[in-house]
Amino acid sequence: MAVHISLTDFLTFNASKSQRAKRHFVSRIQNRPDYNPAFDFWLDLRRAIKKLPDNNQDLSVLDDLAISEPENKQNKRANYLKAVSSFKRFVKHESPEMFSTKDVKNIWTMEDKLEVNVSPEIGMKINGTEYLVKIYFKVKNPNVSVGKQNVTSTLAMLKTALEASGETRPCAILNIQNGKLITESQQDVADDELDLELEALNFVNTWNRTDRQTHS
Repeated sequence: MAVHISLTDFLTFNASKSQRAKRHFVSRIQNRPDYNPAFDFWLDLRRAIKKLPDNNQDLSVLDDLAISEPENKQNKRANYLKAVSSFKRFVKHESPEMFSTKDVKNIWTMEDKLEVNVSPEIGMKINGTEYLVKIYFKVKNPNVSVGKQNVTSTLAMLKTALEASGETRPCAILNIQNGKLITESQQDVADDELDLELEALNFVNTWNRTDRQTHS
């Protein structure tokens, strides 16, 4: 049976700085409970951003949302305020025209070994180019570096899966931690696809070799 994960899971694995960090992250996936929206830390913000194209791109709703979040042991309100601030800085600098991507999705598969749900959060038209944007929301982690050199496999996964569904628009990842947009390469497509294959195999091998025990 294939392992089924989210694109955020694969992105975090792809951007982990060492094989040990990758292994520990896989162990956390194996040991976490089944998905429950009530415990989805970033669900409220993802939903709010997805609605922006239908809300005249009114960013004040994001401020209101962040302030309304509870200040719990996970520092949810503080983390939401940081994320919203970063998103707003990006929008102010790039002035994107946002569009909905609610019908843009597919499943990337590697034989019967791995399945990844692929769906961008939002579309952004920047300088005449329409990007299908996956937003990386996670709180900063010293073992994970989301930068151009570390997420090429994830961008290749986005591109490959969405092209298979008929999409021709380029893909991008918005790192909410620093407000940087990482776009797909137009020159190294073959190399990126090979890197994707190798990274996916690395994930599956790590999954199969990792004991289902909690790591600190």
